[in-house]
Amino acid sequence: MARVKLTAGRIRDFALRPGQQQSFLWDTDAPWLAIRATAQAKVFIFQSRIEGASLRAKIGDCEAWDIDQARTEARRLQTLIDQGIDPRTDKAAKIAVREAKRTEAKRKDATLAEAWQVYLEERRAHWGERYYRDHVNLSRLGGERKQRGLGLTTPGPLAPLMSLRLADLNAERIRNWLAPEAAIRPTQARQAFGALKTFLAWCEDRADYRGLAAPEAATNRTARQELPKKGAKDDVLQREQLPAWFAAVRQLASPIISAYLQALLLTGARREELGTLEWAN
Repeated sequence: MARVKLTAGRIRDFALRPGQQQSFLWDTDAPWLAIRATAQAKVFIFQSRIEGASLRAKIGDCEAWDIDQARTEARRLQTLIDQGIDPRTDKAAKIAVREAKRTEAKRKDATLAEAWQVYLEERRAHWGERYYRDHVNLSRLGGERKQRGLGLTTPGPLAPLMSLRLADLNAERIRNWLAPEAAIRPTQARQAFGALKTFLAWCEDRADYRGLAAPEAATNRTARQELPKKGAKDDVLQREQLPAWFAAVRQLASPIISAYLQALLLTGARREELGTLEWAN
């Protein structure tokens, strides 16, 4: 095994010898370091022994590493071996730590919109189609052309929260969102708050999202403080009123208006979020 003191010039001039698949040039300053030349590349390698077995590892391409960097790395690897540490195991452990840090950083950057979409897709099989569509409407950003009628859709009550990271959701942000929503559309705000609370509980059951949102982000106390009290409805038909109502509506002079009113009652299509029933239908 011939050895020379590796220099930039010797590294540059070294090449694969004729008739060989790989050729080596070993360093005198760092005896575990060599250049390995093949038909495809020229790289620095480290070679030593650990627990009686030979160990060889690639350090890096000769065009990316200079000789001083390669010697420093070879000495570091040999120091690990002297301490009874396999450099391959050490490298794998460090890669695992870096990957875990990247995964955790990505997890912490998850937005409510991203997690909400996963939530909807996972729960869809357990929900009715109407219940699923209600959740879609709660979170829609709005600004899209209506499928029925003219104009654009309005943002759902949860839309202002969708761009936030789960890690940024806390009680103060929820209160600041809920108060104006409750003032404008209290019924939808109550529905949205309930859906959000259930969603955050789901997040705590998922390793991907557990521990990101503050535990007190959506509490009953917040609901009591920001949402108006629920009162008894006085704009609905009671069960005992239905026979008289249908009898009266069926006596209307216009069969179109009669059919329309009955369809509204039967389908509940009285608001945009529920799918307005129009004359064209």
